[in-house]
Amino acid sequence: MCKALLVLTSVTLVCACSVPMGPIAGGELDGTPTPWPDDWLFTDEIENVLLETNPNDPYSVTVWMVVDNNQPYVAAASTESQWARNISENQNVVLSIEGMLYDAAATSVTTREELDRVINAYLVKYEIETQEDFVQEGGVLFRLTQR
Repeated sequence: MCKALLVLTSVTLVCACSVPMGPIAGGELDGTPTPWPDDWLFTDEIENVLLETNPNDPYSVTVWMVVDNNQPYVAAASTESQWARNISENQNVVLSIEGMLYDAAATSVTTREELDRVINAYLVKYEIETQEDFVQEGGVLFRLTQR
């Protein structure tokens, strides 16, 4: 039984190699290219989104996203994560929300006021208890804009 489960899991991972699965990164995202929305409120109830970085060798991950002032944001717990490093080299990303693909540019947030607002949006949306500022602990927050 365990051997069959291992084979089934391996086949599933190989077949789904282009799509990230939980903490396992993927490659180029599939979906429908979609115009940049005028209003991002539709994402309030969506927990996970997919983000593709490195257009020359696509690398995609599952991330949490929040919206502040009608602007989407994603965060990495570490500037050393592969996808955050990819963005530091090329800010062009693709955001996938329920199969809809949005071309975006990711810019690191550096102002304290914006960081505080967006961190608070994460705390509220994901019902996280207040904790140390992850940006000061080596994380990074990215603002996504239309490209």
